[in-house]
Amino acid sequence: MKLAQSVFLLVLTFSVWTCTTDFELEAEWKDIPVVYAFINQADSAHYVRVEKAFLEVGGDARAIAQIADSLYYENAVVQIEKKRTGQKYTLEKVDGNLEGYVRNEGVFANAPNYLYKIPAGDIGLEGGDEIRLIINRGDNKPQVTSETTVLSAIFQLQNSPPNPLNFNDYSRAVNLRFSPGPDAVLFDIRWIIHYREAKTDNPSEFEDRQATWIIDQSLERTDPTTSESVRIESERFFQFLGGNIPASPNVKKFESIDIVITGAGQELADFLRVSQANLGITSTTQVPVYSNLSEGRGVFSSRSSLTLPGYLLTETSLDSLKQGIYTQHLNFK
Repeated sequence: MKLAQSVFLLVLTFSVWTCTTDFELEAEWKDIPVVYAFINQADSAHYVRVEKAFLEVGGDARAIAQIADSLYYENAVVQIEKKRTGQKYTLEKVDGNLEGYVRNEGVFANAPNYLYKIPAGDIGLEGGDEIRLIINRGDNKPQVTSETTVLSAIFQLQNSPPNPLNFNDYSRAVNLRFSPGPDAVLFDIRWIIHYREAKTDNPSEFEDRQATWIIDQSLERTDPTTSESVRIESERFFQFLGGNIPASPNVKKFESIDIVITGAGQELADFLRVSQANLGITSTTQVPVYSNLSEGRGVFSSRSSLTLPGYLLTETSLDSLKQGIYTQHLNFK
């Protein structure tokens, strides 16, 4: 998978686990593996993050977090097994900072940023493959294992929606229809709206801008045997633009829209369901913990994605963008 595309999932997972107010600040030291991986069969390489939770009795947890040796296992061996054949593939330990996945600065040491990697061509994962993650931490510790099913590709159905998009009045809507594999159970739908804006100090030059419209972050699948359909209303589209593109006297020009659909496996859906179970105005603030590892904390799952790039707007839709009640103040020309 492309780790950068799933950072929001990893941050959310770690935040939910660490933000509980009901824990011992100091206890007997225990090794707790923390593992994240979201396998996408379309990626050029697959990555697994393996770390360990720690708290040294009498120590300063924040100081320890800045010591890279405290975050990683020195001699861990990470493998992925294809259950159908029993063949095991050993992943290479790499520095994510050198792979283009630079770790943000924060409480934890950001260099080195160890990940475990295998090129997609070396393992040849396909949709429907059942795989097992096996982690040997060394020092005679028990293996950490987990299983998931690789998601199949997502396909667009019947040129849906048609290009260009027709949003010529606020009563219209377009339908986005797509066909995921049978093991995808949760979807994230978003539109990336690309436009250009004139520079304040040089109006003849334009800079690229974009706005991301999240249509649905947690669309749940009700029937794994059918396709999915999402209705996109014209009025909602223009309302989003009007409220999320900064108003300025600078001239703006619409460019295109990329439609991005991301599907997630059962494990991620279960994690989100559990983590949200005790949140809200009547919650006790004690957040339940989900993990599908044999030991420790984390999520081993699969994802798939489909990007439909380069969608345009009809001329009448562009007129609505320039003159409509929700967007006329944005100065699109």
